[in-house]
Amino acid sequence: MDRWAAMQSFVRVVESGSFVAAADRLALSTSSLSRQIAELEQHLGARLMNRTTRRLSLTESGQAFYERAVSLLNDLAEAEALAGQAAAKPRGTLRLTCSHNMAQRRVAPAIASFVHQYPDVKFDLTVSDRVIDLVDDGFDLAIRVGRVGSDRLVARKLGQTRLIVCAAPSYLRKMARLKRPSILTRTTR
Repeated sequence: MDRWAAMQSFVRVVESGSFVAAADRLALSTSSLSRQIAELEQHLGARLMNRTTRRLSLTESGQAFYERAVSLLNDLAEAEALAGQAAAKPRGTLRLTCSHNMAQRRVAPAIASFVHQYPDVKFDLTVSDRVIDLVDDGFDLAIRVGRVGSDRLVARKLGQTRLIVCAAPSYLRKMARLKRPSILTRTTR
């Protein structure tokens, strides 16, 4: 027996004043509603209402159960409404890490736009080029370029980027012919 459904059915019967009206409101057959109330009474070990062909009346136990059931159902409806509001309106703090270049070019403008739309969301942004363990360091999200370092993480491709190596002509005139990238680490005088 679903006790929440049975409690709701009982409250609807009391509020409607009849099984027929309550069954109609609940989109149930009168016989299944009657059976549900009988199972509830059996579960509780108490008669909740006196029924005649013309009238329903609550027993003392039924009145006490009705008052508490209304309170519980209202609390449940309020809790569901609060949870629905939280899901519908983002809020809280999002801990995020990304590289310096990504922060400046992509993430900062995106955060500004997002916060404008959702002012209840705060960002705790750590800008670092080092590899960070999301779980151990308590981050919600990392934006990185390249492969994911762990199979424990869920990764999604956000976009593509091209890396271009650039140098000033004066630098290139001073350097020997560049055959491999490691030559760039040498200094010139």
